[in-house]
Parts: sequence; C-alpha cells; structure tokens
Amino acid sequence: DRYIEMEMTREPVSVSIDGSTEDVYLCVPEDKDAIEDFMNFRSRTTGEVYHIQDEGVILTEKMANTLDVSSGDTIYLGADGSEKEVTVTAVCENYMEHYVYMSPELYQELYGKAPEYNSILFDLKDASTRELSQTGEELLKYDGVLNVTYTNSIEDQLNTMLQSLNLVIVVLIVSAGLLAFVVLYNLNNINITERRRELATLKVLGFYDMEVSSYVYRENIMLTIFSIAVGIVLGALLHRFVITTVEVDAVMFGRVVNWQSYLYSALFTTAFSLFVNWVMYYKLKKIDMVESLKSVE
Repeated sequence: DRYIEMEMTREPVSVSIDGSTEDVYLCVPEDKDAIEDFMNFRSRTTGEVYHIQDEGVILTEKMANTLDVSSGDTIYLGADGSEKEVTVTAVCENYMEHYVYMSPELYQELYGKAPEYNSILFDLKDASTRELSQTGEELLKYDGVLNVTYTNSIEDQLNTMLQSLNLVIVVLIVSAGLLAFVVLYNLNNINITERRRELATLKVLGFYDMEVSSYVYRENIMLTIFSIAVGIVLGALLHRFVITTVEVDAVMFGRVVNWQSYLYSALFTTAFSLFVNWVMYYKLKKIDMVESLKSVE
C-alpha cells in the first residue's frame, strides 16, 4: 500500500492543423481511469475536471493556444502521410512541455494495434527525499530502465527559474514606486505654483490653511482614485502581454493576477499621494497673502 504504479506510452509525435505543425508527447495510459491517481485534468479558468474519453483526446493549454484550437476542434497526429484525425474533447491546464492524452481504446482504433508501454508512473506514498532517491537508484539497476524522472525535481527547477526573476520584479516595483512619487510631487508642485495667486486670494477672503489645503487635496484625491482605476485595467492588459511575450515554447506562465496584487498597488499609490499631500501642506501654508494683491503683470 506504500506505492501505486501504472504503465503508460509516452512518445513524441507531430500535431498539425491548417498547415501549422508542432511537436508534442503522446501519452496513452494503461488505464484511462486510474491515470487520475497520478494526474489531474482540469480547466485553468473554470476549474472543471476532465476525463480521458474514447471519442477524442485531451490537449494541454499552451499547445492549444499555439495551434489556435479549442474543445470540439479537429487536429491531426503524425506526419509524412500517416496523419490520424482526432477530436479535442478538452483543453487542460499545464505549464511544462506539451502533451496529448489518449485512451488505449482510441489508440487501438486509430493505429490498429495496442499501445506499446514504455513508461511507468510510480507514486511512492509518504516517502522522504532519501527514499525517493534510493528507489530511483534501484530502478536504474534494471536493464530495461533508461531514465528516472522525479516530479519534485521538475518542480524545483521551475521554482528556481521563477526565483531568479524575483530580483527583477523587486527592481520594477521599487522603480514604479519612485516614479509614482516623483510624478505626484511634480504635478502637485506645478499645480500650486501656477495657482499661487488664486490660493493667496482664498487666504485673503478668510480661508484657513487647512481649508485652502483641502481645496487642493480634493482634486488630488479624485485624480488618485481615477488613476488607480485606469492603472488596474491597463496593468492587467500589460501583465498579459508581458507574460505571453517572455514565455518560451515549452513553458506556460500563469495568467492570473491575485487580487492582493491589485490591493497592494492601490494602497501604495494612495500612500504616496497622502505623503505628497502632507509635504504640500507646508508649501501651501507658506503662501503669502500679499501675492493676491500683486498685478498679473
């Protein structure tokens, strides 16, 4: 009971549609139902769970986007005149490599023979890293075993790759924060400088310093709220563009931005705006009422 295993065919094939051809791995599990003990097939956007059907294949998301196909479309497996027409029954979430999952019954129908299993899926339950390593070393002693791949090793490689981007992300966040502060400060400074006589006139009319400041603050707060709303929309579009641009062919990055990211960006912008308003209060306080008595010339 400490482990479960299942045989599976895993072989490279070509997949094509409308003259566009790409390379994927065709995976045919020994048992199309038992494969769910090892893999989850689901939609990234809706969370809907899929099952391997005899009527068609499950295609991974990045390859579906590359070929511009969706559930219900037809694709062709193979090349050199031996293409097999199959229907895509579902597009599943996947981030590393490209795969087509097919039932053994459909494989038998398409190719006229049973699949030749060349891989074994092996799940060692509640095992330590050392036990996993020892099990892999024992398996490699068999002549029929060419390679052992650990899922956690692939996960570690992906995490290492993403962590290398953390410094770049921090630099971008700090730079964006400094840019926001500089822009807010300059805009407020220019606004006060150009309206110096107007603000001085308000003081002559009996407005207190806080009332004059509030007169300017209301405009800043409204502009900040408007900027946050526009920034969230444009930021989401820019994020999607950047993610899809930096991806390599064999990897798909996540498209979802957590709501906390939007919240933090809005709070940072609000904090910068409040800080600039506080700095500007002392600048407003120093405006001399005599300025309002000077001629425009």
